[in-house]
Amino acid sequence: MAPFGETVLAWRLARGMSQAEVARAARLPRPNLSAIERGDRDVTLRTLRALAAALDVRPGALVDGELPGQDGPPLSRGALERVASAAATGGPKLNTLSRRLRLVIGGESGADDRGRRLGPRAGDAAYFGLRVSQPPQTIASLVDRARAKIPRKTRP
Repeated sequence: MAPFGETVLAWRLARGMSQAEVARAARLPRPNLSAIERGDRDVTLRTLRALAAALDVRPGALVDGELPGQDGPPLSRGALERVASAAATGGPKLNTLSRRLRLVIGGESGADDRGRRLGPRAGDAAYFGLRVSQPPQTIASLVDRARAKIPRKTRP
């Protein structure tokens, strides 16, 4: 069972939403959502319902600390390789998993695929997103594979 704020953060990341998007959908000020995710602010029942609706999750899942889990089967070796390659090279097949991995291994520029500027904690948020969506051994394997695939710059 995760703390409430961490649960909200996990569901937001699992849905691929920014704080501004969730705050707008829940009709909350974004700084309030940030404080909720950090655990610095308690919520009313009304706010709980609004957050649940914005994240398309049952209110009970947020209260009980149910994290978005490893819904599907484990990744195959081929899938691990494809995700690692996309993360390492920034290829056209970037999905949520490979985008997060790219941020974790440090191969991302200062903007995301939507052109939004990334903050200094983007890597932390990406790692958290990986942690709640994949088992630890899968994350370790992805990081190792992606780092091995990063093109080495040759000296002139």
